[in-house]
Amino acid sequence: MPTNIQNFFQQTPFIHDFFVILRPFYVLRIFMDKKKFLTLTTTGFALFAMFFGAGNLVIPPYIGLKMGAASGAAFVGFFLSGIFIPFLAVLMVSSVGTTFSDLGKRFPAPFVNSLVVLTIVVFGPIVCVPRSGSTTYEVAIEPFFPAVGKITFGAIFFAITLFLALSRSKLVDIIGRWLTPILFLSLIVLIVEGTMNAPKGLTDNGVGFREAFTFGFSTGYLTLDVLSGVIFSGLIISAIIQKGYSSERQKREITILSGIIAAGCLIFIYGGLLYLGATSDVVAGENVKYIDILKHIAHNGLGSYGAVIISVAVAFACLTTAVAIVSAMGAIFETLSHGRIPYRWGVWACCIVSFVLSIQSVDEIIHYAGYILDFVYPITIALTLFMLLFGKRVKAKAPYIIGVSFTAVFSAIFVIGNLVGSETLKSVQMSLPLAQYHIEWLLPAFAVFGITYLVTNDK
Repeated sequence: MPTNIQNFFQQTPFIHDFFVILRPFYVLRIFMDKKKFLTLTTTGFALFAMFFGAGNLVIPPYIGLKMGAASGAAFVGFFLSGIFIPFLAVLMVSSVGTTFSDLGKRFPAPFVNSLVVLTIVVFGPIVCVPRSGSTTYEVAIEPFFPAVGKITFGAIFFAITLFLALSRSKLVDIIGRWLTPILFLSLIVLIVEGTMNAPKGLTDNGVGFREAFTFGFSTGYLTLDVLSGVIFSGLIISAIIQKGYSSERQKREITILSGIIAAGCLIFIYGGLLYLGATSDVVAGENVKYIDILKHIAHNGLGSYGAVIISVAVAFACLTTAVAIVSAMGAIFETLSHGRIPYRWGVWACCIVSFVLSIQSVDEIIHYAGYILDFVYPITIALTLFMLLFGKRVKAKAPYIIGVSFTAVFSAIFVIGNLVGSETLKSVQMSLPLAQYHIEWLLPAFAVFGITYLVTNDK
């Protein structure tokens, strides 16, 4: 291997460790260590639970229904943005410390704080928490109690969320500990049964590889798992350290293997749901709703009682997700403000905003979320890739700050262009390299990073 490539791998430890860990004998030796095996399984399933949001369940069936026979290509794109890159985000946080805020050790506080606030506000009250409330209503309340209005239910849902977040009740942990396995097992049964008794085969919807990959990749943004990775990764990393694996090498090793376990579970669940969507007998019209596809699949696969079980599990899983995110927002704002914004203020603000936005349908929330995430995701992905690939080699702050800032401005311009329907900006966007894969920002971001490094390094 050429010396420059060897040096790159040495200064990019996660890539080196990844290939070392995947050696069969290395894996076997690790799993024969009882303590390490228990740690891996515990953190692996905890990482899975972190990414396994109930609101995410409506997305894979929708992709499958729309893509039909091209679902395989769509799943590759979805895997990258909805599973692999979120895992890289966890590794990125692990490389800088124990929480996303630890980036402050390397970069100016205003830069890091702005990223943290942007992430938690989008992740929390703007998208994920209102989607949790709306999903609960449409899955578990509206079909069985149609007389209950969405505003009435929303008030009840977020009142409970507010109470549990303010009291920091362990009830949430108890519910999550029981319901995640119930929901997981229910989905396994649904996927196995649905696969064996699919209403129809894969249908050619006239979608090519490139279009399917792009659709899967961009739709994967809606899982919000990259944002989940940077916000909640501290819980996983802290658990690893508490088990006695505190060195950088040990943290990477446990995180990578735990990530492989979590990814395996997510591939099965998401891939299975995508296949059920692709082989369902739902008509793939323009007005088909995300929720309706999941409900149809659950009812056909498990019958009325099975659908009720999944509905209840999804509802409570959405509640636990909402409480966790609301609590995280309160804690983050309290920490960043050094106590000037009390925990309860952040919790109240998150619940009120989420309640107002949750009155919209799941489809409406997903629609506006698409524009917001087209802005936020490139920023988070760019930072993740910069830190993982160059964090050990490039110590200067300027390349990261300017590279991320450029990505933000670059993405914002095209998001605004799409919102106002600017054909000029659209044509410029589509003329850029990799635009056909919805990652037109990637090469310019790396180019700006590299140019900034060369300029600042010369000085």
